Amino acid sequence: MEIKQNTEAFYIGDRFEEALAKLEFENTDYGMVLTHTEVSEELKGQGVGRALVKYVVEIARNEKFKLKLECEYAKREFEKHPEYQDVLFTD
Repeated sequence: MEIKQNTEAFYIGDRFEEALAKLEFENTDYGMVLTHTEVSEELKGQGVGRALVKYVVEIARNEKFKLKLECEYAKREFEKHPEYQDVLFTD
């Protein structure tokens, strides 16, 4: 599945308005605040949310910006994957 990006989310689907899964964010001076993850019923349990978080982590590393987590799902993924800690914004 191809992950796409617009100004407010990373998403899977042809159009954001009809996304099958999405990880919403807000841009900041230091990078992004991850605010909400949503996966449709048809994709639940297939690791799609995990793939979205991993994708954002890889982009943050490649583009050298930091992430702040407000999304509960993203927070749980970061707890499961200590190797993601390098992209976390610390106050």
